[in-house]
Amino acid sequence: MKMQKIVLNPERNVTLTAFIQDVDGEFGLEKRPAVLILPGGGYSFCSDREAEVVAFAYLKAGYQAFILRYSVDEHKKWPNPLSDYEQAMELIKGNEDWHVYEDKIAVIGFSAGGHLAACAATIAKNRPGAAILGYAVLSRVITNVYQDTAPIPVDEVTEQTCPCFLFSARDDGLVPVSDTLAFQMALFEKGVSFESHIYAYGPHGFSTGEKSLNSAEMSSRVINWVQDSIEWLADEFDVFK
Repeated sequence: MKMQKIVLNPERNVTLTAFIQDVDGEFGLEKRPAVLILPGGGYSFCSDREAEVVAFAYLKAGYQAFILRYSVDEHKKWPNPLSDYEQAMELIKGNEDWHVYEDKIAVIGFSAGGHLAACAATIAKNRPGAAILGYAVLSRVITNVYQDTAPIPVDEVTEQTCPCFLFSARDDGLVPVSDTLAFQMALFEKGVSFESHIYAYGPHGFSTGEKSLNSAEMSSRVINWVQDSIEWLADEFDVFK
């Protein structure tokens, strides 16, 4: 496996970290599906707890994995983050050395990164093949807290929105579970394929649910979203089945 870190915008400190696995030889593959990970952090920073540790889970499942540390803090003004996403996706699709199926790239976003991922799924030029949204900011009320000029994902859902996998905790104290529920209803109304997991209790920002990442009390089933999402992607992308 090779790792590359590419600076997409030095002024805004935007980087794309690529974890690239071999495809031929003993693996016997032509290309691999991929995930583009957008960490959370309230558009103030990009959380390390929702970056490499997430990538490793999908690498193990056979995916190429990419982490986008997009524009935050004083550079967060919209549409900077979405422009970062578009640049990253074009680079992933255009780099033949990364051996990625262009139509099998999923975006994974957490919290504010989930807002960006949902915007990618609904309004981006380079839309992903699927979106995984973890305790994501999706409603007008919560979006306006972090990005008062940004699109409201729940209002942007159309029949062209890509399939989505959603997960959150019922008692999330920062981004209410109603954001996830409203978004899944919008998907349902537009006939978009989705799967949703609302866990009985857990903190905001639980990442993969590993105890080493978050000491807060949470449902023992929270950790299941990772494998569930991998199996869901296998169905959506028709890979590794």
